Amino acid sequence: MTKPFHPALLQPGDMVRHYRVVRRLGNGGFAFVFQVEEGGRFYTLKMAARPPSDEDEAREDERAFREAVSLGHFRHPNLLAVRELGRWPDLEGGHFFFVTDYVPGSTFNAWRWGTQAALRRLVTVSSELAQVLAELHERGVCHRDIKADNVLVRDGDDKPFLIDFGAVFLPGAYTLTRELPPVTFHNMPPEVAAFLRGGEWEQGAHFPAQPAADLYAFGALLYEALTDCHPFNPRLSPEKLLLAIEFLPPVEPVQLDPRVPPGLNELVMRLLAKAPEQRPPSARAVHEELVRMLEREGDTEAWTALYAFPTTRDGAGPRAEAQPGEGAGTPEVLEAPRHPTASSRQATDDSPPSPERDAPVVSETVGPNSTGREARWYRKGWGRALVVLALFLLLLGIGWGFIRTLCASVLEGACSGAASTALAPPAPSEEGCEPLHFSTPRSFRETLALLCAVSTHFLACTGAPVRPDVGGFLERCPPEARLTALRLGFGKRLFTAVELTTVTDAGLGKTSLRNVRSGPMEGWIFLPDESIRRVTGEAKVLPDRVYVQFDRIYLDGLYPSTPGRMATPICAVVVSDLDRTKFGVLTHAALPDEGVEVDPSKVDRIPDAAVINAPMVDTYVQVPDRHFPE
Repeated sequence: MTKPFHPALLQPGDMVRHYRVVRRLGNGGFAFVFQVEEGGRFYTLKMAARPPSDEDEAREDERAFREAVSLGHFRHPNLLAVRELGRWPDLEGGHFFFVTDYVPGSTFNAWRWGTQAALRRLVTVSSELAQVLAELHERGVCHRDIKADNVLVRDGDDKPFLIDFGAVFLPGAYTLTRELPPVTFHNMPPEVAAFLRGGEWEQGAHFPAQPAADLYAFGALLYEALTDCHPFNPRLSPEKLLLAIEFLPPVEPVQLDPRVPPGLNELVMRLLAKAPEQRPPSARAVHEELVRMLEREGDTEAWTALYAFPTTRDGAGPRAEAQPGEGAGTPEVLEAPRHPTASSRQATDDSPPSPERDAPVVSETVGPNSTGREARWYRKGWGRALVVLALFLLLLGIGWGFIRTLCASVLEGACSGAASTALAPPAPSEEGCEPLHFSTPRSFRETLALLCAVSTHFLACTGAPVRPDVGGFLERCPPEARLTALRLGFGKRLFTAVELTTVTDAGLGKTSLRNVRSGPMEGWIFLPDESIRRVTGEAKVLPDRVYVQFDRIYLDGLYPSTPGRMATPICAVVVSDLDRTKFGVLTHAALPDEGVEVDPSKVDRIPDAAVINAPMVDTYVQVPDRHFPE
């Protein structure tokens, strides 16, 4: 068995310098987090997902270093204290890591779901978090990624800790992000959405760090705590989501849950204001306002009762779960609150409105200077007006019907699967965004469909996983990557094998069953000349299938112990061993391997993990002038 050379391969009992790994606490797009032990004390160790390299486009190594420097620069009771910095497995080219105190607790959403925290507890924790933000802002520091996953609530005393400073803005420090920080996309402030849609980032422009953006994200956090829903639907396409964030107000929290106090409802809506100047002036002001609410209302029954959410919106039964499978449907639809319309509004009395009662009164009395012709002209004028009004209403009704028909498919995509996340496992976190490409609508119909989608229902909680565009990855494969494959001998041999290494054992006894997670993926690829080289890329795990895309090959690597450092572009994707025209490998749950058993104690239980039957997978390599699956 080879020694691990990537943080994803670290197992309990492995050593990182003088720290013994106890368990993995989590991982995202940029780093892995472990609980470690040294000298009988527990610590938290965070390690960058990639070592330092010119090929590290996400600058993960620098991001981890920036976070360690930021935390080491400030001493605050609500921030983690940094104890040590280092690199692993070697001091020069290894993965950067830093060690902080270990805080036993849960992320903000997991804490409120597990404790069914009353409003008083929720607001107490939130006000303390606002005070931390205030002190950071007063020193010129912006966190830039405030969200539930980045707030840790300590067991026992509910003390909140603000974590993940990888995107932080430090005054006087060099610019780390190229255009935008890796914020959670659906919590993006409207001014950032406008900047992104405007295209200035394509010319290298940077969006300035502003405390108002942190306040908006803090408002989204409060919105989520009060309603168990996001202000905007994370499952909308990027173009539609940006339009919704920039132009449309979210549904007020009190309309989704009548338990929300008016003062909190009003504060959240101010925090989510479209214009930064319409938000509260500072985090300090937000903290003081929350403290005043606690002093004024905190002892009332509404604030001390458990603030739990039903498992369905109508409380009729348990929340439906999406079943695994290629055609798995969405669990249920959460409808947005219905606002009164012309067709549903009721008159205030029993009699319907009539032209005689509602229209302006026109006297038929003819004065001394009037003639019967003038009176007849007035009557004819009103007749013509009524005819025009009737035609207008008819056209309006036809247009409304057309819009509803046009929007039907878009509504289904926007609203389906928007089930409550009440007391369910925490939603997967979003670590950064893929590069976005925006296009202007080419027709009135396309524009109308786009506006319809974002203006009808943009409120949702966790959504169904989206399958990656593997075919698009191959079509966009750059010429230099195709030429690399050709030089390596893949012109006549398009398929090969890759041994996945960013996996862990999941079988009972000696089996080939392996756990695999969404995120960075490494492996050893078998070349036509029978040599073996390291490849790196990304994995996307769904309940029934695991998709893997490799975009780098290290030709200076030596199997099995030397990973190599000089990356060369390549495009390769994992395909099914049963049908090579299909992307991805089936999971053990979708296609159990007879004669082997899964060890429940070894199974990775996080939402974006699955067990596969073997780490050796069939892989297609893209070459020039070839289109999959020819």
